[in-house]
Parts: sequence; C-alpha cells; structure tokens
Amino acid sequence: MPKNVVICGKGELAIFACDYFNASPEYTVSYVVADPFEPVSSELTLIEYCRNKDLPLIESGKIEDLPGYKEGLFSCDLCLVIFHKRILPQAYIDCCKRIVNLHLSYLPHYRGVRPVNWALKNSERHHGVTLHEINEGIDDGPILNQVSFCIYPEFEEVIDTYNRAIAYARQLLIDTLPLLDRIIPFEQRHEEMSIYFEKDNARLEERMTFTREQSLTMLGRH
Repeated sequence: MPKNVVICGKGELAIFACDYFNASPEYTVSYVVADPFEPVSSELTLIEYCRNKDLPLIESGKIEDLPGYKEGLFSCDLCLVIFHKRILPQAYIDCCKRIVNLHLSYLPHYRGVRPVNWALKNSERHHGVTLHEINEGIDDGPILNQVSFCIYPEFEEVIDTYNRAIAYARQLLIDTLPLLDRIIPFEQRHEEMSIYFEKDNARLEERMTFTREQSLTMLGRH
C-alpha cells in the first residue's frame, strides 16, 4: 500500500513536492492544506495547482479542517510542511507517523521568519536550506539533511538569493525523500541558534521584501 502524505504550506516548492509524490508509486497525496497567502514570486498558487490536478484540498490552510481531525480519527504516514505560517500543535504532530519541515536556512541559524532577508541584512557570506523533523518548537527539530551555499550581500537582491535557495531546496527534497526511512536525524546545535519573528520585520529596512527598491518604496523612502 502506498504511504499517504499530507502537504501543508504554499508556493512553488509545495507544488514541486506534490509533483514528486504524485509521480512516486510509494506515496499518494491524501490532502493538501494550502495556505491562502502565497509568496508573490509564485506564478501558480498551490490552491490553483490542486484544483487543476483534482487533489484533495483544504483551502482554509487550517489542519483542524482535515476530515476526522476534530474527532481524533485523522492520521497520515508523512506530513511535509513547506512555508506553513502556523506552529503546528502537538495534537497534530502526534497524528503523523513522520512530520518534516523544509526551511530556507542552514539551521540552527535563522530560525523563524524571512531567513533569506535576514541573512542578507546581516551581510552573511553563507546561507542554506534544511529539512528537519517537526516538534512544538520553532524550526528546532532534529535535522534530516541540509546544504550550505555562498551568498553575496554586496550585490544580490533578496529575490536572487531566494531563487537560488529554492533551487537548492528542490535538490534537497529529491536527495532526501527517498532515504527518509533510513536517515537517523541529528540534534541541532541549539547554542548556535538565531531566530527572528514577525515583530522584527521593520528592522529589515531595505531588505524588507524582494528588492531594495521595493522595500524602500514600502517604507516611503523612495
């Protein structure tokens, strides 16, 4: 029997994951919990994709709307989370035999929101992408796989680094998903962690959004 998968999130990587699982005889996508707030870089929203492919869709973006969840009857073999806004409750985590998250940073660095933006704002020379198990914390679960790459804050816009991170993330999924049952996750080095929240976004200034020009316009400085 194929393993049943739930995908939670939004954007082109969630669509990529749907395509991956749909093409695999080992998995079937049982539900997609689609965040209605899409990243502006996506040409096709996850909701539109699911409608086109006739995939079972939870348009509210709320895991509470999964059939049987409120009654305690829901379960899945794997849940893959990609850019889902909410911290998932332990009650949902317990419904999943395996639950993993894709995060656009080299954890434990840049947990939380807008990791690419903050890496460039802080003039980092390296960034990364991580696939990790989910717990009740914020991006602090054990690591399954990750990749690091050079970034260039002196000339790269956020959109440039973001697009490269997306490309690395695709490859990370391709490399890691077939090995999930064999990988032993390892703990993050929590003492090295950094984290940012929505309340910190104003401090991003010229790195607020995908380009410096757009960011300064938003701030009324252009």
